[in-house]
Parts: sequence; C-alpha cells; structure tokens
Amino acid sequence: MSRQTISPRVDHQHAARQARQLPGQWVLAGTYGSSASATSTAFQVRTGERLPAYLPGGSFEAEVRLTQDGADVWVRYADRQAEGTAP
Repeated sequence: MSRQTISPRVDHQHAARQARQLPGQWVLAGTYGSSASATSTAFQVRTGERLPAYLPGGSFEAEVRLTQDGADVWVRYADRQAEGTAP
C-alpha cells in the first residue's frame, strides 16, 4: 500500500502581501505536485485571473522552478506604475 502525500495549502494572500513588501525580490508562493499545475498558477499570478491577490494584472511576475519536491512557484512584485513615473 502506497502512502498518499498531502501537500500543504498554498496561501496566495500571504505570498502577494510579502512580495509587495519586498518589491523586486522573488518570494516562494508554494510547491505544486505537477509542473502543469505550477505553470497554470504562474499564468494566473501574472494576469490576476482567478487569483485576486495578484491584481492588478501585470503587477506581478511569476516563474516555475522544478525541485525534488515538485514544482515551486516563485512570485515577484514589479511595481510597473512606479517604474513608469520615475524620471
């Protein structure tokens, strides 16, 4: 009998809040069991689609990094409005 692994729930509210406090720095949002799930989540982070913590769309970057434990989703807050208004 194989042992079922239960992955912890990902707290995107916390990850987005942490990334906003550290603009430009990568923050681990969570580890997913498959690269497909992680890739889908990274897309949702970038667009804000289905993950309102990352609104407005385009204000966060996301990338997937494969590890021995699964697929990590890393997020980074990129304050595009501040970049656009800087001299």
